[in-house]
Amino acid sequence: MSLPKELIFGTANADHQTEAYDPDREDVWDLWEKSQGLTPRGKATDFWNRYEEDIAAAAAIGCKLFRFSTSWSRIEPEYGVYDPNALNHYREIAECILKHGMRPMLTLHHFVWPVWLERDHGGMLGDQFPDIFARYAEKVAQSFGDRIDWWITFNEPSQLTFGYIKPWWQNRYYMPPGLPRSSSVDAEAQAVGKLIPHLFSAHARARQKIKALLPNAKVGVNPLITGFPTWLQMLLDWGACHRGLSEALFKFTTKEAIVSEYGAVDLIICGVSMDDQTLYESSDPYLRTGKAIIIRNDEPSHDMTYLNGKTVAVIAVGNQPQSWKRDLPSASRKKLFRNYDDARNALSSGEVDAVYGDAIYLLPSELNHRDEFRFLKTSLSDEHYVALAPHGHAQLLAHVNQAIQHFQSYLRKYCDVSWLSEPTKIISPSNLPTSLYEVFHGTSTPQKHIDSVHGLRRILKRGYIRVGMRVDAPGLSKQAVNDGLEVLLAKQIAKQIFGDESKIKIIPVEPANRFHALDSKRSWLNWAWRFWGTTCMIANSNWWYLGMAGKLAKQLCPEEAIGAQDFVGLDYYWGLPTHRLHKFRLLEDAAHGRFLRAPVWPRGLFHALQRLHRWFPKQELLIVENGCPPSAGGVSRADYLQSHLAEVDNAIAKGVPVRAYNWWSITSNREWGHAFDLNTDFGLHYIDLDNDPDLKRHASPEAELLKKIISERN
Repeated sequence: MSLPKELIFGTANADHQTEAYDPDREDVWDLWEKSQGLTPRGKATDFWNRYEEDIAAAAAIGCKLFRFSTSWSRIEPEYGVYDPNALNHYREIAECILKHGMRPMLTLHHFVWPVWLERDHGGMLGDQFPDIFARYAEKVAQSFGDRIDWWITFNEPSQLTFGYIKPWWQNRYYMPPGLPRSSSVDAEAQAVGKLIPHLFSAHARARQKIKALLPNAKVGVNPLITGFPTWLQMLLDWGACHRGLSEALFKFTTKEAIVSEYGAVDLIICGVSMDDQTLYESSDPYLRTGKAIIIRNDEPSHDMTYLNGKTVAVIAVGNQPQSWKRDLPSASRKKLFRNYDDARNALSSGEVDAVYGDAIYLLPSELNHRDEFRFLKTSLSDEHYVALAPHGHAQLLAHVNQAIQHFQSYLRKYCDVSWLSEPTKIISPSNLPTSLYEVFHGTSTPQKHIDSVHGLRRILKRGYIRVGMRVDAPGLSKQAVNDGLEVLLAKQIAKQIFGDESKIKIIPVEPANRFHALDSKRSWLNWAWRFWGTTCMIANSNWWYLGMAGKLAKQLCPEEAIGAQDFVGLDYYWGLPTHRLHKFRLLEDAAHGRFLRAPVWPRGLFHALQRLHRWFPKQELLIVENGCPPSAGGVSRADYLQSHLAEVDNAIAKGVPVRAYNWWSITSNREWGHAFDLNTDFGLHYIDLDNDPDLKRHASPEAELLKKIISERN
């Protein structure tokens, strides 16, 4: 590579991901994490107190730019009331960046906003939002804007639309605020159609306020760009520029599955967590539990250090082969088993020293001779479990969800049994609101389709429902022959549909092959449909710059926003070339925090830089975010860094004025409600967020690699 000295290297973080939770300054993501049972930020990285340590670490690498964000909820804890201490604190961060020889880049809205804005003013859909946001931006500019070089108004505005879209292949909204229960596709389209012009107007007015105070300020945004083949991106851009076509396509591809699929079972209840990758439609959570460890009861140890050098049985299914690395000591050894029955047998015989897995399967109350074992550790994670059906069975799942509501009485019984060491943490109510509207106001709206039999005719005609259940579930297991929670749920579903809990046929499935029972020969039709719907939403991240270029309909991008930018920013992580488009679900994996599977395509960054330079030939380009976990799609972080910088080098050689490159991020951080593990660690400096109370920073090999790259430029 021959990267020029003029290219500015930097790194970044964001307030919600690094600042400790403050109950008096909650933002909408704090509420979302609590209401959805996601991983809360907790202390995060304690950047609020340790910012100088992280800024110094970035400077030591050779970075000359440091991006951070302000917490709107800290600065304006109440509508129209500003906290001077918070403003002074962020000024001190900017001063610290300058002191270490770097230039500050500030983000005003990094996916979070105050609770009061959503609760009392309609959030980003409220008519007052553009002016409320512009006033906030003006206050920040007045307080310390003279210390800021580059301004980002909205981080990845393209992603904010996912707070209002829940297509047929998703059970829940990806991010807040969500829409009220049973909102139609028309309502989703209407919400997105209101959000987009509000974001444009808010950006334009905030920029106007900032530049009125600081004429030389550089203000822009950083849409998330997905790498797609040029021919496909041009087709999608053309569609986005024709609002009627774009809206019709949005409604058409996200409304419902194109066909109903039929497999060997109608439903499976197999301990599938919401984090597991599936190709099917899912119910609401029926159970909230967590990973745990059991040992023999005669083993005196009560400490996790017991596992050092020991062999631990892990079930080769779901997320367990990955999560054990997060939850168990590195000095322990893993041995895979097909199911819990085999793993417990191995524990009894001394073949292994412990078994790791889901608490409810490890030591169910129905287990014979359960006094032979005990928990060493519980509550290693917090996970929700769902039932699955093939695509095209929304009515069936509506009835399943209704049965799940009645099922909560069984969970309460389980929370009272004495053998659970921490019962309220292992099993707790799993009712989740679908939106922040429900958090604020509650809901009595019935689930849609609940009175319809459409889609249930085959089941009703047959006279019973076929439910797939894993062979080691209590009720099927030879070690736990009495009905367990999942068998009881299956009976509740039969009662909901037929009025008779006996109208059920349970089909045993092997845990590792549990999804095969749902496979259908017709699934390729929905695959194609889902591909088009996914690409239409993800790839159309270009709508922001289409608006800036004056190519969008005026209803989406008001005239005040056209051309309202001082640089072209972009975030780039993943992409798919033409010959890998059939792997599009890997992009969905990335969207749901499974970054180890994300598809890496460095050439997509080169194409994006060239495209944006053609659209805005007189403006500099800044790569505001680029990065990956320790590996992604089989590509190591070191190779990812070098291959993407090689494409930056190619773009610069072609005359593209790339001004800066930021690696995301300077440290490990909290990744938007996801559990912290290898999937979600993008940091140049590693922090054990869950187990190290001191939150010590450890430089990664890639930090040294980046330092070397920066120092060896021409």
